[in-house]
Order: sequence, then C-alpha cells, then structure tokens
Amino acid sequence: MKIKIIAFGSIAAIMGKEICLHATDIVSMKEALEQLFPELSDRKYAVAVNMKLAGTNVLFGQNDTVALMPPYSGG
Repeated sequence: MKIKIIAFGSIAAIMGKEICLHATDIVSMKEALEQLFPELSDRKYAVAVNMKLAGTNVLFGQNDTVALMPPYSGG
C-alpha cells in the first residue's frame, strides 16, 4: 500500500517532514524507514495512523496517512 508519512521534531530532522512509501503495516514501514534512514533504528517514536495513536502493529489501507512523533513531555 502507498502511505504518506509525516514526521515531527527530531524525526523530521532526519528524514524530512513528509515522504511517501509502500508498506503493508507498521512493522514493514519501520523496516523500510530504517533502511532509508539508519539513524532511525536508535530512535524511539510514536506512530499514529489516520490521526489515531497505534499501540500495536496496524495494517495499512491505500493512501493512509502515518505520523511519526518523537517522545515528548509536558509541563
């Protein structure tokens, strides 16, 4: 499936703010991203699919939008 990936914060500094990628699920997306951007393999980040935080592996649908967000803290 073709998905749009939007990155924020330090993740965007590594891979840019937006790319398109072919992946079937979160696991395959992370593997593809780590091949393109090896620096991501050492990073922790949250994944949201279509504006819903994903706690486990999620299968993608055509043209899904995925957001990658680095850890954050409030204050």
